[in-house]
Amino acid sequence: MKKVLEILSCIALVVGCTDPGRESTGATSETTNGVAVMVVDGANKPLPRAQVKVYSKANISVVDSSISDTLGLASFPKGIDGCTQGNCFVEGIAGEDSSLMSWSQVDFVDSSVPEIALLPSASLTVRTGASAQDTGSLSTGIQLESTPYFADLSGSDYVFAHVPAGLFTVVAGDSTIADVALEPGTEADTLVHLSGITREYIFEDFDDGDSLNNLAKTYPNYGWYYAAHKGASFERPDSANNFTEALVGNSSGKYLSARYTTADSGYVMFGTHIGLDSGYYDMSGLTAIRIKVRGDCRFAIALEHYREIVGNNYNKALWHIKATEEWTEVILRPGAETLDDKIYQVAWDDISHEIGIFSIFIFNGSQLDIDEIVFEGISGL
Repeated sequence: MKKVLEILSCIALVVGCTDPGRESTGATSETTNGVAVMVVDGANKPLPRAQVKVYSKANISVVDSSISDTLGLASFPKGIDGCTQGNCFVEGIAGEDSSLMSWSQVDFVDSSVPEIALLPSASLTVRTGASAQDTGSLSTGIQLESTPYFADLSGSDYVFAHVPAGLFTVVAGDSTIADVALEPGTEADTLVHLSGITREYIFEDFDDGDSLNNLAKTYPNYGWYYAAHKGASFERPDSANNFTEALVGNSSGKYLSARYTTADSGYVMFGTHIGLDSGYYDMSGLTAIRIKVRGDCRFAIALEHYREIVGNNYNKALWHIKATEEWTEVILRPGAETLDDKIYQVAWDDISHEIGIFSIFIFNGSQLDIDEIVFEGISGL
């Protein structure tokens, strides 16, 4: 008890305390009136100056709040009434812009000091695929269930900018929208299908095994082509065969699988006219391009204007991607394109009403697999 009393005297605590050399859970509170929470970081080290709030589970309202001291203890001198048997949540926030967060169910029982670990916060974007004219039908009040975290509506997307890691259910009132798993420090992005609102068009999934994009079923076009530039060359498809040689899979599904070599400044590319050579489509309603990729390269996706500028160059909205060895779903958004008008890379809004070409430019590596190219925000062209 002598060591505990010395600490209480030094920092004027009237609630639970812990040994300053503590590195594990199980500290005990020696006070009779109050309780405390031990706040640690991801390395299990005490975290000072963290904001700690206790919420009632019944209505997600704040019961009490505290700031952790230099030993990581957040004290509640008057105690926390009713916080037993899973009746309360504890939130911890620290760092600039809520960079560290925690949300957990905590029981204040006996003389133990519960511990919360603050980890890098996550972000979550919930895409709806709603067109611009439908965004007025979107609810403005979606949240992570049983938490105080509400999303901001940005265009057709719901954005949770800073939330704790964990498993959550996204709800709008009493309706469940999605279940999400948020890892510490990550940016999660998911599409939810809302009846009568979500719009998406599967531009190409390669499952039919031919060289035509899916729009060709409605509007005639010349399908996919490919080319190598500045010393680069294809291994699959090669010059003796056609595009379909690069389609890999079986009757249940295929994908584009390119193999190639590039010189120091060389590149290879795939492209397809969305319509006929002189045709174009108004794609201004596009909210995102969704595409699955796997590979070892840097590449870019471009939607290009239908009118040639010079030397087979077209103004284009272009997005850069880094492929990895695991299949990954990539989301590309209008407004996040790379701009450089010297090489015909322009803002999406400048050309979105007259799009004629979809292109894939591959700059390095040796392989790239692509599947399921989907346009969100539009249901057809």
